[in-house]
Amino acid sequence: MVGLTEDQKLVAESDGYTMCCALPGSGKSHTIVELTKNLLSKDKKNKVLLITFTRAAAAELTERLNERLGNDAYRATASTFDSIYGQQVKCLNGKRKRRTIVGGEQFNFIERAIRYCSLNDMGVEDARFHIDYYGRMIEPKPIQNDPTAEGWQVYSSYMKLLQQNNMQDFNLIAREAYLGVETGRIEPWDCTHMLVDEFQDTSDMQYGWIRVHGESGINITVVGDDDQSIYSWRGALGYENMVTFQQDFDAKGYVLKKCFRCRPEILAAARKVIEYNSARVYKEMESTREAGGIVKVQGYLTEIDELQGLLDAINGDNRQWAVLSRTNKILDKVELMLKVNEIPYVRLGSKNLWDDNIANIFLKILWSIVRPKDKRFIGEILGWLGEDEQDIQLIIRALTHFKPSFGEWMPDATLQWSSVSQTLHEKWMLWGTDCSGKIRIEGRIKQIVDLLKEGRKSKGPEAKFLDILGGILTGMKAELSFCERVEILAKNLAPSTGVKPDEGTKTGIVTLASLHSSKGLQWTQVWMLASNQGVCPSTRALSDGEVAVSEERRLFYVGMTRAVDELRLSFNYNPEQGTGEKKPPSQFLGEGFPTEVIGLIEKLKEQAKNSEN
Repeated sequence: MVGLTEDQKLVAESDGYTMCCALPGSGKSHTIVELTKNLLSKDKKNKVLLITFTRAAAAELTERLNERLGNDAYRATASTFDSIYGQQVKCLNGKRKRRTIVGGEQFNFIERAIRYCSLNDMGVEDARFHIDYYGRMIEPKPIQNDPTAEGWQVYSSYMKLLQQNNMQDFNLIAREAYLGVETGRIEPWDCTHMLVDEFQDTSDMQYGWIRVHGESGINITVVGDDDQSIYSWRGALGYENMVTFQQDFDAKGYVLKKCFRCRPEILAAARKVIEYNSARVYKEMESTREAGGIVKVQGYLTEIDELQGLLDAINGDNRQWAVLSRTNKILDKVELMLKVNEIPYVRLGSKNLWDDNIANIFLKILWSIVRPKDKRFIGEILGWLGEDEQDIQLIIRALTHFKPSFGEWMPDATLQWSSVSQTLHEKWMLWGTDCSGKIRIEGRIKQIVDLLKEGRKSKGPEAKFLDILGGILTGMKAELSFCERVEILAKNLAPSTGVKPDEGTKTGIVTLASLHSSKGLQWTQVWMLASNQGVCPSTRALSDGEVAVSEERRLFYVGMTRAVDELRLSFNYNPEQGTGEKKPPSQFLGEGFPTEVIGLIEKLKEQAKNSEN
């Protein structure tokens, strides 16, 4: 076998039910590929399904498999949970194909669900939390059997809207796939072996789906690291699922304890922090790198001083810096500093403009106007404009039954719809007629934007954003007609791939990333900014208790283990005159570097005292 350590070799030669706990940078992908090759070589009847969470990860695994397996590559499939679920549930839906909503489109449906159940004071993010909470349940039921609970009401309204509009979300697809296999309505996936990557990120429902496949006779190998479980807010069970898997299948356990990424000084510091967590798989940690790593804790009196310290470090030695932070708000300040100082950078995890819910619906309105035969988005458009849900269903049924476009359809005189929807209907065919020339195009776009702002009662940021979107359309090449402009922009209706840019790996380009979006990546130099109590761990985690703080500690550990050669962790003391300590350093710094932190605090207290005099 090609270049395997003793630990990797044990995993690569395993068969049956296996759990592998892998350190950061321990070569788990390489091990998984070698395991796949061995399984396929053992028996020509063997088929392997490799499952991960993102399309980027699945694409990378597919590329490695094709290179390593040669003619046997067709017997191995690398895919995501969502993709596999989607293929399985197709057989349940028959000819009635449902559309999957994500991103901005889902945001707009959540808005409609809030209105539908008359909970107008509920924010969209609060509603999303309730919808995800119940959506991840295998059998959704109201808390304490109270159907009047606001969270249950908005979830029920959301599900009703999905059903009425023949749509689905990923939670619904996952539930149908799991229950379908468990009840026998769906055949288990056609494979002899299933390898699950990033197992620590699996939810209760995802584990249930894995379990029923294992019970059907498929051999399961799971690979992950409970110390990197940082997604409990979307249902990841981490250590709990690892323990459950071992108990359910009497699985053999292995640890990939050699880290090929971090210098020993960095790995030792990270280990010191993570071992404060009690609910975890104990594991030895060994770096294969030579000693010589840099680990520094740095304290600054103010936030401005901290940013200046970061800037000095980048200007002094910018081989490959990554700046990591718990919040995007902190990264916004770093981004501004880099722009002002003309330092090239790339920011990971930032959204595409057209993924925004307002931009998404704006494109759908324009597309539906210039392509009147495509009526997929009419219900969503009217819902976004605040139209009554019963009237929307009446209109959709009429368009389906009589087959006209929205503009050609003649509404019944009894329809009590809003003046904005009525105006949109009256202008539909006129606006769908192509036109050219700066004045005519700008005039039409202004009419559309003004009507949308009226329908949404838009003021402030939303109104300004609609103006910006209209400006993008008017600012396109002068020779393009109205319909040509819409056709070009409408390409952004395709979902984004979620593949992370690779510019951050180039020398001299600084990468900005949240701790969450840094997972799975590595850089020569890492600076973890604002390592303060109340930032990481967050104020919310501190109020929620030890379980939440343990997850924040895992998040801090993930950030630390992104560093290859150099790791700097900084905090800003930021005292107000006469109040003493205002922003203490993170408890994680105290756990990993107690002596250094005490010394820095004393130094900063003295510095603060001198600044007052």
